[in-house]
Formats: sequence, structure tokens, C-alpha cells
Amino acid sequence: MGQTVVNTLPGRRRPLTKDELLNGLNIFLNNLLYGFVCPNLVPVERWRALSKQTAVFRGRKGDVEIKLGPLVKRARNDDYTAAEGFKRNYENSLLGAMMREAHELILLYCRETGQFPTYKAEPWFQFARILRNVMSHEEGGTLKEWPSDLLRKGITSATWREKTFDTTMLGQRLVFYPPDGLELLKDQIDFVTVRLS
Repeated sequence: MGQTVVNTLPGRRRPLTKDELLNGLNIFLNNLLYGFVCPNLVPVERWRALSKQTAVFRGRKGDVEIKLGPLVKRARNDDYTAAEGFKRNYENSLLGAMMREAHELILLYCRETGQFPTYKAEPWFQFARILRNVMSHEEGGTLKEWPSDLLRKGITSATWREKTFDTTMLGQRLVFYPPDGLELLKDQIDFVTVRLS
């Protein structure tokens, strides 16, 4: 495997363009879809063979070799069918990355182009913000604290579609499934397409 560039955005000396923003959001969507689809394309026989192999990552200062047996042991049952717990954790990781990165990229664009008030005025902005915070901090998934700026204004809940987060959920794990994430990203892409210049 070759070297991977960490930043998905091109180096730039100017604000992000709307096309670059939409491209970035589609990259996050495609990463999620790719991650959900690819493990299912590997046949059982291939998983068995992979358990005896080593992945080699080429680096500037030498290769990093990682035996795949421990991964296969966690990702697959004894008969090499998918281990549901591993699959769920993997999908949640992809979902969290997509939700964090999408919100952050929209924030970046809106701040660079002076359109943050437009984003903040969206009825689901606070929901997306709280979701990003929950997925980004500590163990990811638990609502640890309510945003202080919302508390000062007496706002104790945030809603998107039929889902609501509120202060009674403090200390609880929030439930947010991949279909929800895909719908929220679709709403974010629609918002960027229609409302932002």
C-alpha cells in the first residue's frame, strides 16, 4: 500500500469554493458508502486467506507491516461470517467521521465566505452541532454537556426531522443510525446547494 495524504482538501490560499465544499461532502458520503459495501464483497475464502497474511504500508522511513490475523479474528466469526459487534462499531466509526467532517467543512466554508449566520439560522443547525460534539469528544456517543450558549438562552432541546436531543439526555448514549446520518448529510448537501452562494 502506498503513502496516504492526510488532508482531503487541496492546499489553498483562498477561501473554499462552493464546488469544493460540495465535492468534500460527497467525498465523506462516498467514504461511508465504500466502507459499508467493501467488507461485504470479500468472500469467506478470502477472509480465511487474509488471516494468514500481512499488510505492508510503505513509508518514507521504511515499511510498516501489520499481521491481518488479529483483524480477521475480530471482524469475523469462526466460520468467517461477519461479527455483528465489530461490524456495528466499524459502521458507527464511519458514521461519526462523516457527521463530524461534514459539519466542520460547512462551518469552514460559511466562516470563510461570511455565510455563518445563514447556516446557524437553519432549524437543524444546533442538532448537527450537538451531534458533532457528541461524536468528537471523549468516548463518542454520550451527551456529556449541553452547549453553554444554548443554556444561557434557555434552549434545552435541538431537533432535526423527528429526532430531538435535549438536556434530559445528559449522561446518556445518543442513538443515531447510519440511515439517519445519510438523511442528515442529504439535508446538509441540499442546504449548501440551495441556500449558500
